[in-house]
Amino acid sequence: MIRIKDIAEKAGVSPTTVSNVIHGNRKKVSKNTMKKIEKILTEMDYVPSMGAMMLAGGSSRIIGVLAWEPDRKKYHSEGPAFSNIVIRSLESEIYNRNYYMLLHFVSSPEEGIQFAAIWNVEGLITLGFGAKDNVKLQSKCKVPVVSIDAYYKEQQVANVGLDDRGGGYLMAEYLIQCGHEKIGFVSDNDVGVDHERWKGVCSACKEYNVPEEGVKHIIIPGETHMRRKFYEKYLDVISRKYDALFFASDYYAVEAIAEMADRGIQVPEEVSVAGFDDNKGAELCRPRLTTIHQEAEAKACRAVGKLFDFIRGVRKISMTERLPVTLVIRDSVLVRES
Repeated sequence: MIRIKDIAEKAGVSPTTVSNVIHGNRKKVSKNTMKKIEKILTEMDYVPSMGAMMLAGGSSRIIGVLAWEPDRKKYHSEGPAFSNIVIRSLESEIYNRNYYMLLHFVSSPEEGIQFAAIWNVEGLITLGFGAKDNVKLQSKCKVPVVSIDAYYKEQQVANVGLDDRGGGYLMAEYLIQCGHEKIGFVSDNDVGVDHERWKGVCSACKEYNVPEEGVKHIIIPGETHMRRKFYEKYLDVISRKYDALFFASDYYAVEAIAEMADRGIQVPEEVSVAGFDDNKGAELCRPRLTTIHQEAEAKACRAVGKLFDFIRGVRKISMTERLPVTLVIRDSVLVRES
């Protein structure tokens, strides 16, 4: 094991100087000495001890990311593209600030509280948590918490999200302009993000005088095997009843297109399909998916930036941000002749 003392002897400096370079106290070291030490560290493949860094700096330099997943098997089998992109982007943003990300999947706020205490994290970012769980986590932890995609009646936890209602409105407006008046909005719940997207659909339909009986929120099961059973029983009926199906995520939209193909239901000739997120699958599926684009990487960047503002003690920090979305028109929506 290579010691700081060994590095110091080879560089001709004191162990304290080497320690300052390793632990980021570089204002105390000249540029030439710093370059010399860094070169030796690279040549000797020196790997700093996390325990030593914590003792030297008085902090863990660990940011905890808590992803809500009651059923871990479900997450790993489905691998939601959006969550994967956000988590990768969070890790990159945190690492660029010379910190480390520790990812943990939890099924209760209590599990998150225990995680924060055990690992002595300096801050937490939550993904997929409900408002009540985020509030409980913030109240019990002594570190700042930033949530992603949560909605609060009273803003008690900092949050970065999207203009979800605006996205729902944009897509519904486009479907109506394409001649669709029987629209099914499809999601696996009616809370938070999906509720806001549904409200956007309702607003557009009301503004364009679409009959209420022609617009419905269709709740599908969250589990893959249960969704397949649902589609086996109802997909033929739903595709005949509605002109267009607007799914709350691209993942569900692409999955449904595949299920329709298996049943000989043509998209968009028989039923138009739209999604939300604009992940890679939206471009790769056939027909290519019309969807609402969001910047998942930007969401992660803003969340990390906000958390580090709290850590640094910045006084005026916006407690909520809603990033804009855009409509992406591809091939899965039929333009009906008026």
